[in-house]
Amino acid sequence: MKELEGRVAALELAKKFEATQEAVQEERMKMLAQLRTIKAELAKSGGGGGSSSKELEAMREENSRLKEQMAKQAYRIEHLCASVKQLQAKVKA
Repeated sequence: MKELEGRVAALELAKKFEATQEAVQEERMKMLAQLRTIKAELAKSGGGGGSSSKELEAMREENSRLKEQMAKQAYRIEHLCASVKQLQAKVKA
């Protein structure tokens, strides 16, 4: 009798496992469909490749311009500090 109960329990457990496995497979198929949709939308919009390249070039130009501006300001600050030190030296003397 115990052997029979053990077999029934094993069959019930196998059936639960199959049901769980089917649910997991169904979820995977849903996610795969969503990923395909997202991939298609990215391909349709160009994947951001064209606009990203333009944006990247604009950022490089802006970066270059800002570096140049920073260098000019650093030069001006250096000379302003030197002038202030000279004036302070004259006042102390």
